[in-house]
Amino acid sequence: MAMMVISVLGSAATLALATQSPLPITRMLEGDNGQAYAYLDDVSGYSFQFGNCVRAKIPNENDDDGGNGFFYNGRYHAQYMRYATFHLCSNNGNGCKCDYSVEYATDMDQFLESTLGYLDQYCGQCQAMCGRRMLEENNNVDCNTCSSQCANYGKGQNGADETAYLGCNEGYVDGDGIQYYYGPQCSDGGIQIGLFYDDECTVKTSQGEAPEFDYYIFHTVTDMCMDCSIDDTCDQLYQDSLHCYNGKEARGMQDDMNVCSTVKKATTTHEYSSKSRRSGADKFFKVFFITLSVVIIGGFFFLTYAYYIRHRGERGLAAQDHHVDSEVHAGTLT
Repeated sequence: MAMMVISVLGSAATLALATQSPLPITRMLEGDNGQAYAYLDDVSGYSFQFGNCVRAKIPNENDDDGGNGFFYNGRYHAQYMRYATFHLCSNNGNGCKCDYSVEYATDMDQFLESTLGYLDQYCGQCQAMCGRRMLEENNNVDCNTCSSQCANYGKGQNGADETAYLGCNEGYVDGDGIQYYYGPQCSDGGIQIGLFYDDECTVKTSQGEAPEFDYYIFHTVTDMCMDCSIDDTCDQLYQDSLHCYNGKEARGMQDDMNVCSTVKKATTTHEYSSKSRRSGADKFFKVFFITLSVVIIGGFFFLTYAYYIRHRGERGLAAQDHHVDSEVHAGTLT
């Protein structure tokens, strides 16, 4: 596990150097496997960025043979908690450069509440002051940067966007009397509003219809590189999150739902899928270019051969005409 300590300390040193900040104070904590882990007491010199969205199954003593403990709508269902993960990063003005060796997992509702509060403050200040270019004069925020980061965030604030369904909310009752609920859910690693059977949004369903949005605000949350020096959002999320390293909780917090293991599986699946897509694309382009090359070369030889046949025929006809003309002239002389 010395390798883990070196990795985390090395990452801290690299990020601090990249942000031109002094190396943050660290404490050595004991992880759930009894090994040491470097814990940062202050992350204000970093930035952070959304990583992934995962669902961790809630253990239930009354689970049936299939591991499902929630009975609703005629059958048992498994219940899941939703988690958002994020990474600590450096940002020297060219975007986030993150340490992916540790993934920090926190309850999705807490993550959205914290990050949306951060964006309300950051983008509100940007909008209020950058029109007069005051932020550049005060060196608080670069107006070009914040205007770009907050462009989509402002599009979604019309009173009828996805933020109306944070937490878990009553949706509608269908014709069979089944109550549905709306809440944030994981969708292809991102966050969207989904449909659930229960009032805690732990049992997802695709039977009904969820609201449709452009997700300008959620996309801003998941795409933005957030500066941790602006407020204490990063510190709170860092302190309250599970610190997942190689599928284990690294600083000794209880992980009864095996969230870190789920995070590792999701990350591995994503990497495998990305490699598979890249591999498939590489194979496609190889086959495409080979086929294109064969067509071009074949076409060249075909045109060359056609040209040769055509001109050989013309020369043959010319020779025949000359021979006929010679015979005609010879007959005239006699």
